[in-house]
Amino acid sequence: MSVHRNKTKDSYFQKREDNFVEWVSYWRENPEVFARDYLGVKLHLYQEMLLHMMEKKNYFMYIAARGRTPCPDQPKCCVESRN
Repeated sequence: MSVHRNKTKDSYFQKREDNFVEWVSYWRENPEVFARDYLGVKLHLYQEMLLHMMEKKNYFMYIAARGRTPCPDQPKCCVESRN
């Protein structure tokens, strides 16, 4: 009787480990899904694309800028920068 119980216990843990391995391989292929489903992080489309490309490519560079703050005398700044 105890042999049967250990066998079912082993098969339960083996099944659980197999399922875990499948989930890990799925999340490695889809890091944006991992962030959304497992971590609970809501990402914008461009962030999902960035995560996906970071996972797929060996080299990745993303240059982000917040933008230029408006100059109070913007036409003057533009004219001065041309000269």
